Amino acid sequence: MKPNLLFFGSSENSQIVKSALEKAGYRLVDNLKSAQLIVVADYGQKISQETLEKIKFGGLNLHPSLLPAYRGATPAPYQILNGAKESGISIIKMVEEFDQGPIVAQKPVKILLQDTVKSLLRRCFTEGAKLLISTLPDYIEGKITSRPQPKDSPTPYCHKFTKKDGFVSWEEFKHGVDDKKIRAFYPWPGVWTTMPNGKILKLLPKNMVQLEGKNPISLKQFKNGYSHLLK
Repeated sequence: MKPNLLFFGSSENSQIVKSALEKAGYRLVDNLKSAQLIVVADYGQKISQETLEKIKFGGLNLHPSLLPAYRGATPAPYQILNGAKESGISIIKMVEEFDQGPIVAQKPVKILLQDTVKSLLRRCFTEGAKLLISTLPDYIEGKITSRPQPKDSPTPYCHKFTKKDGFVSWEEFKHGVDDKKIRAFYPWPGVWTTMPNGKILKLLPKNMVQLEGKNPISLKQFKNGYSHLLK
């Protein structure tokens, strides 16, 4: 018999996992009393150890990296920024410390040359949903031996970004901004600069830019139209 699940996550990526669970026939409940297992996907908030201990099968979290690498709230942008060739999805038992629970299952996900955070996360959670559905029966029956994570991660902790993190100076823009940064910071916090006339210019993937209040245009079009500011 399939357990009742209490699901946490409200993003588009969360919905991928939630829909897969519903399609597989799992009953999603909205209260702790009825739940036998907690599933978390792209949620970003802590669930207390006290809560987890009340649930028969505890909690499982889907994290978009091959843990213990890239712990934290923003693994996808850090992976793109670092030029990593491979990401992944990890299903872990939830513990008091973020992203440090025993590993139940993992699957590598290739990082494509044109990936943005949005496209990479969509692919990671799509694969994660499939992995979760195939893993849950054995997990519930106690047939899976989870692997403890080492205490230390081989990569720095992935902290959240602020809008300020996306700023580049006009001089840096003139010399060319690393494409990895533009893709890693899309859609949030975005890469942007302030033009000499005070207007905000957003740098978008695929060599596109957007002036505040205007539609996106190609970088080439922008340079042709504002060549006098680029000298």
